[in-house]
Amino acid sequence: MPKVAGSDDTRSRILEVALRLFISKGYAGTSIADITSQLGISKAALYHHFGAKTEILEELVAGPLAEFAHLAEYAVVQRQTPEQVLAALIDTTAATRSIAAMIGNDPSVQEILNERAGLQHAHDINDSLTAVLAGANPTVAATVRAHAALAVAKQGTLAIMGTADGSLDSARRAELLAAALRALHG
Repeated sequence: MPKVAGSDDTRSRILEVALRLFISKGYAGTSIADITSQLGISKAALYHHFGAKTEILEELVAGPLAEFAHLAEYAVVQRQTPEQVLAALIDTTAATRSIAAMIGNDPSVQEILNERAGLQHAHDINDSLTAVLAGANPTVAATVRAHAALAVAKQGTLAIMGTADGSLDSARRAELLAAALRALHG
């Protein structure tokens, strides 16, 4: 099917509005009518881009999952240092925080992602990152510290960005990275 002029723009607008509504009203509390009303388009126009509300959710989550998967793969292939991995993890978490907030705060989103193995994929990515941070032949203590460092980087970023102005300035980023490294190295 040939691309329609403005088709990508409409698709992007649908995703932006849906994310905003999913965050404010919850996934279950947001209808297709809510999305189309906010956009000023017909349901048929929305269904031209997405066959169902779950497809919108899946696309919203797919981007951040792909970014984290790429980060995990790149860390292994490029043999990045723990500091490089944690810094990239902080930056990726900051860039995708809206989606993380939606997933973390909405049980209906978690249920759908569990049914579609989306959360399992996220757990697999976290396991890969933890393995990189723990190093070759890790002890139990090294594995625990790797999990702690991962949690500091991800949850710390979300917590800091959830306060004040919602940004992550260089001083806060540096403190997060230092805290994650302290957790990793004991």
